[in-house]
Amino acid sequence: MNSTKQSFWIPLLVFLVIHIGSHVSILAQHDLSVSDYYLPTAFSVVFILWFGPKNILPVMYINAVGTSYLWGNPVEQWPLWFLYAIPETLFTFFAWFLFKKVYDGKYWLPDIRNTVLFLVLGVFIPAIIETFSLQSMLVWTGAQSPYTYWKYIVSNLLSEFTTSFFITLPALYFLSPWLKRKKLVYYFQEEVLAPQLARRAVLLEMSGVFLCLSVLVFLVEFREFWFIYGFFSLYVAIRFGFGPAILTNFYILIIIYVLPKIFAGFGENEVGGYQDVINIFFGACLLFVFAAITGRVISDVMIADEKLIRQNSELEKTNEELDRFVYSVSHDLSAPLKSILGLVNISKVSTDIGEHYNYLNWIERSVKKLELFISEVLDYSRNNRQQSVSENISLEDLCNEIIENLNEMSETKPIQFHFNFLEPEICQDKTRLKIILNNLLSNAIKFQKSSPGHKPYVKISSFRNGDELQIEVEDNGEGIRSEQLEKIFQMFYRGHEKASGSGLGLYIAKEATSKINGSISVRSEYGKGSTFVISFKDLK
Repeated sequence: MNSTKQSFWIPLLVFLVIHIGSHVSILAQHDLSVSDYYLPTAFSVVFILWFGPKNILPVMYINAVGTSYLWGNPVEQWPLWFLYAIPETLFTFFAWFLFKKVYDGKYWLPDIRNTVLFLVLGVFIPAIIETFSLQSMLVWTGAQSPYTYWKYIVSNLLSEFTTSFFITLPALYFLSPWLKRKKLVYYFQEEVLAPQLARRAVLLEMSGVFLCLSVLVFLVEFREFWFIYGFFSLYVAIRFGFGPAILTNFYILIIIYVLPKIFAGFGENEVGGYQDVINIFFGACLLFVFAAITGRVISDVMIADEKLIRQNSELEKTNEELDRFVYSVSHDLSAPLKSILGLVNISKVSTDIGEHYNYLNWIERSVKKLELFISEVLDYSRNNRQQSVSENISLEDLCNEIIENLNEMSETKPIQFHFNFLEPEICQDKTRLKIILNNLLSNAIKFQKSSPGHKPYVKISSFRNGDELQIEVEDNGEGIRSEQLEKIFQMFYRGHEKASGSGLGLYIAKEATSKINGSISVRSEYGKGSTFVISFKDLK
């Protein structure tokens, strides 16, 4: 796992968000250090998974100490503030330690296993540790009565779990891939599918659900009909999966728990009393957690179906290519052999030494053509079956090795090779990179112009483009007609009258590029030359 490009402003931003969360949470307070919801711990769990404990734990502790007075802790007892700040800092630490450090959980929640692990190890167990330690401290210091100990344990545990559940899931699921692209969070290698909200139909139906929930707040009493909101969340989970379900849960948190407390602070009626909160939180937790897990299972099934469809499509494509491959290979293998056999038979009946010499030259050309074709078939096989192995590569050494092997092709064409390696050393799969460059350089040599006065050259460059490395192979040969550009990477495509090869070269180059998670493109002007561009990332 690679470290992120941490910025100095991250702790400042984290402190600001957590501090605002503290002030909003005060609106839901109903006793010393007891609240219907507490936002700082939910925020800090998200931040510590993104940015690590060194950036978050000090900020969390400082905020907890600095806001202790807001919860009714007397100023004259300020040394106790440093004690009361420990439990929520422990919550944040254990959320990271148990989920990320011990079990190496994936905080972008890609499947049901990681989601359940996070709910148990990243939220529930840390909430138990925090709640028991905080209430024990308050009773020990005399700030709270021992008779309210268990009542407040249950209240705080439910509020901590519910708040963290509603906030952390959508934040981690929706924002982690975006922050990863910005290189602000720990880098993860796995493919991360975009959260499911892209389709217009989904957005429209989700908007309708949110509208219904908003109207429902004014039509029914939440204390008596709280389960209706859970049914909405479950409906969305079954219809659309995990992302929309947790987004619906978050919206319900805002309109049911947060906004009423804010309005109550300005003189509006708040929803529910203390006992109502205990009952509602417990029932709502069960329903909303069930909806989220159901949505995660539905999403996993959707992802599995998409992968299966993609694999079936790739299998059909492979079968079609295999049929074409078998047919073309049998034809391209038999044609040189038939030529050789015919020349051998002719030479048997000829007594002219000069004719025998010509026949041998023709046989030699057929053998070389056959040898080249077999080499391309072997490249095709190696590319499909060989695992990627990364190693440090000197591009200049690799290109010189390839050019030396291709010298026979350029005997009648004195081609000038120019290197411009701004990135001379790369870490990649050498075997596949050699296959790619060998095919590109072979074509650059093979399709040079033979017109008088023409000075053929091939220029090979490497440079960085963002986080990708690019290699360009440029020539001033015959170029490619515009109508052929989309076809040249197809298997067995021969688009030139001089194309005596198998038509596998560029197809193999493209397949090899995809094996190293790269891409290949071409720019060409007929009569002036071509430039092939390979783009990929270093293998680590």
